[in-house]
Amino acid sequence: MPPSWSVIRHSLLPNEPRVVDGDRQNLLTDTYLLPFLSELEIFFLELRAAIDCQLATTLAPKKGKPYPLGQCLEITVAVQQLLSTFDPVTLKSPQAKTGYSAYRAFRRAGGDMRQVWGDLRGEFFQNAFQLGSLYLDVSNDTVTPTKPKVELIPFADARFVAIRDFEHFSQIARKYWDVEVYPNHVLPELAPYMPLLCCYRDGQLMLGVATAYMVSLTQTNRLYPSEQVLAAPAMPVTIFQRAREALFGSKVWDLAENPERGRLLALQTCRRLRRKDVATQLRHVNQIVLTGTRVNQQLELATRGSVTRMKNQHTEGVSNLSSAEFIAVDGVQYALAALSEPARQQLQMLQMSEQRLQELQRDLAITQTARNAYLQALKELLPQP
Repeated sequence: MPPSWSVIRHSLLPNEPRVVDGDRQNLLTDTYLLPFLSELEIFFLELRAAIDCQLATTLAPKKGKPYPLGQCLEITVAVQQLLSTFDPVTLKSPQAKTGYSAYRAFRRAGGDMRQVWGDLRGEFFQNAFQLGSLYLDVSNDTVTPTKPKVELIPFADARFVAIRDFEHFSQIARKYWDVEVYPNHVLPELAPYMPLLCCYRDGQLMLGVATAYMVSLTQTNRLYPSEQVLAAPAMPVTIFQRAREALFGSKVWDLAENPERGRLLALQTCRRLRRKDVATQLRHVNQIVLTGTRVNQQLELATRGSVTRMKNQHTEGVSNLSSAEFIAVDGVQYALAALSEPARQQLQMLQMSEQRLQELQRDLAITQTARNAYLQALKELLPQP
């Protein structure tokens, strides 16, 4: 590994908190948004109120905490989905309607709005939006419930930054999730993409972390971020054995025989992938994230005793579950009620990625249709050969 290794800047990564084309976004923000900041805040507060009633009754508490604590991703996704089908007739106040008009004018003029994830003020992992050159958090009360539900401030003032590498991720995870973090020497084939294993106080184990951003970050940097943490001393034998027992018997992934062997194989895999130039191929990100999600689900079931609870739920009431309470992952049906918090987060990240892909495909189709129309009109105006 190069002694001076540092993060390489590439094109925008999935959910990366960074304003692209800053001059243009600043101009659009100044023109369409800044004159209506209070009205925009009221608009997004009404959106939040519209989803609170539903989410408060449908989302399971996280770590025993009542809604909205710990639900920043779920709230952000719900607001994003509501915006895609929003009917302004439902708005109650004139200020909210003015805020919506400003938002629509901004978007039609080419203003950006992206769902982003990163390090908020060195204390939390947070899901929010980058709206032009503004930071928009519609789940500002999910850590401290007394805070305002919506925060709308200049992005540069938010102290919201991208995760630089896995060391940075570990620092926030230890503080925010209260976990111990170890190198992933259990799954040497998956370790180049998910090189950490987190251990919660209640015993739950989780790969850190199965998200498109973190996988893309290490791939675009040719797996050096992963190799950096995998090169640490072998993980403790007790944690290794717990993880290995939890995952033993699966035909989807190979397990190391012991921590030292797992460390060696993980590092060799990083270097082998780098030589084959596989490290820079981003087209398999969703498949890698899906594999990590499946690993985390099995870890959850095995390390928190959820297998028995799942069996009880199946025998006592599975016949009463509707088809909407199941999700198919790689051809296998899972009950949504049985999914862990990390599994639900990765599922929603995957759904957001797929939704964004559909939006891009739709925009491309519209652009292609317009191009064909312009080309046809041009041909009609040109002299016949």
